[in-house]
Amino acid sequence: MEQLTQGDSSNTMEVTILIVDDSKSYRHLMATMLAKWGFSVFEAEDGECALRLLEQQPVHIVISDWEMPVMDGVELCQAIRKSDFGHYIYVILVTARQSLDDLLTGMEAGADDFLSKPVNQSQLRARLHAAERVLLLENTLAARNEKISSAYRQIESDLQAAAKIQHSVLPAHNLSLAGFEADWMFLPSAYVSGDLLNYFSLDERHIAFFSVDVAGHGVSAAMLSLAVSREFMTGRISSQLLISQNEAGESTPVAPHQVVAELNQRFCLDNDEVFSYYTLIYGVIDTTNGQGTLCQAGHPTPFVIGSGGELQAVGQGGMPVGLFPDAEYQDSHFTLGVGDRLYLYSDGITECENHQQELYGEERLQQLLCEYRKLPKNQLFQRVEKALSAWHSGETDALQEQDKKPSRPFADDISLMAIERIT
Repeated sequence: MEQLTQGDSSNTMEVTILIVDDSKSYRHLMATMLAKWGFSVFEAEDGECALRLLEQQPVHIVISDWEMPVMDGVELCQAIRKSDFGHYIYVILVTARQSLDDLLTGMEAGADDFLSKPVNQSQLRARLHAAERVLLLENTLAARNEKISSAYRQIESDLQAAAKIQHSVLPAHNLSLAGFEADWMFLPSAYVSGDLLNYFSLDERHIAFFSVDVAGHGVSAAMLSLAVSREFMTGRISSQLLISQNEAGESTPVAPHQVVAELNQRFCLDNDEVFSYYTLIYGVIDTTNGQGTLCQAGHPTPFVIGSGGELQAVGQGGMPVGLFPDAEYQDSHFTLGVGDRLYLYSDGITECENHQQELYGEERLQQLLCEYRKLPKNQLFQRVEKALSAWHSGETDALQEQDKKPSRPFADDISLMAIERIT
């Protein structure tokens, strides 16, 4: 049997040929000759019969007469190219036509090669060798594409699993703690995000919060954001990163600027092998009086919007974490009254570009949050997402179309957290 060998492997595939001609004696003559050469052969009397057989049998080469009743060779070529048989079918048209226009017609219909009547055996054998080379290349390419597709599916599955893990460390929506309530918006630019945020009880009197944005995108950024989150989660349980004890055994929150400075020392040491850095907001709120303290380390400046619409920026700038081991950080103070909200956000919002490469900016964000300050936080976040989508895509009616999704993905990770004093 004639066989195709895929690459250097031992896997082979038997080559089958379909002869399509309305002359039974001609089909028998061709089939006998091809069988002697080792091919597996099928026969069909016209194009429609050929198509039915192609759906049932794995045929690799079709040798078809041009002139046939019911469906001629050109129509058969067109039908083969419009169909998907799971593999490439090499088509040779047999014809007495010799004009250039006829050859162009056959090629446009999808024919790979031509043979003149009466068929010369040497020419036929040469044409079949050419067909085998093409089919071998097609098989090799198909096998490689399948390997690539399989690898892509595995990567996609792994990224989806990573995204689930990252989402699992986010706090619950509308989480209420000691008279304060927090909610958040989290929009990765890909499967996973370099942004991460959280809000949790520090002790009976204090709640803590952080928002981190790792430089870069993708898996490496997401891994570092999870590492930062782990520092905060373990820091309130098994180390004195967030809580310190005095000689009397009394626990007090560590000042945010000291926490950030300690993280900076740790990550600067880690950067000896892989250079990376991140921006960060970390803060603590005293739930008995609403007084808060936060440290800003290169992160966009947070702000408080009062229940009456007044706005106060909170922060001193600061260096990102992980760049310079001797970097110094400062605390900033604020107070939340009942109905006031503290907003923390990543630069994926303010640096969102429109088609003119104009940034959305801090002022637009503040105006939007002030305008809709009385909305529940989840509805407010929907407004923010629609506004960013409209800005990014140029679709100015996106705010009115509540169910509309962004027409193209955002270029950077987006996160936004609101902490509100409710009692």
